[in-house]
Amino acid sequence: MKKIILSFLIALVSFSSFSQTKKPATTTQAKAKSTNGFKWAYIYEDYVFDNYNKVKTLDSEVKKKQEIYQEAFNKMALEYQTKNLDYQNSMKNLDSMTTEKLNAKLKNVQEIKSATEAFQRETEKEIQQMIGDGILKIKEDIKKTAEKVANQKGYKYVILRNKNESLMSGKTILYAGDGGRDNISDAVLAALGSPVAVKK
Repeated sequence: MKKIILSFLIALVSFSSFSQTKKPATTTQAKAKSTNGFKWAYIYEDYVFDNYNKVKTLDSEVKKKQEIYQEAFNKMALEYQTKNLDYQNSMKNLDSMTTEKLNAKLKNVQEIKSATEAFQRETEKEIQQMIGDGILKIKEDIKKTAEKVANQKGYKYVILRNKNESLMSGKTILYAGDGGRDNISDAVLAALGSPVAVKK
């Protein structure tokens, strides 16, 4: 399910969430960087997304919704196959079938096919909307929480990055305030209500 959300996320926002990179060690704090006298810290966005409980909740909700829609679609597809098979069999016995009845069967098959295709389009659209809305909310939660933690710890800048990226590549400034020193990924997760146990 995370691959589905990741594909949608890449097209929707700049976050590269749900990546399968190795998680950073929680016991090692990143050293503060400074530029022109201003200090800044960073969080691993892939690490935060991988551990944030709302991401897991979104995964679960999307999966449940997809299962419900898939079950309904399967029923519609089975009905189409049954009706279409009946129509094809009727075509083999034209002597026992009036033109009106044959046309009625064909119309019924076409209507079921159209309804099934429309259902598939609409449910896919709804799932995409559900994922998009969820990701935007999660993105906003992380941004607000990064600001909160920055205020508490006194950081000038909070930078988003991924574990395997250079610290100077792909930066996104979430908040500008006072100076600071650490990798605050775990602090942000804790403030989001998703604390990660520190391995001893």
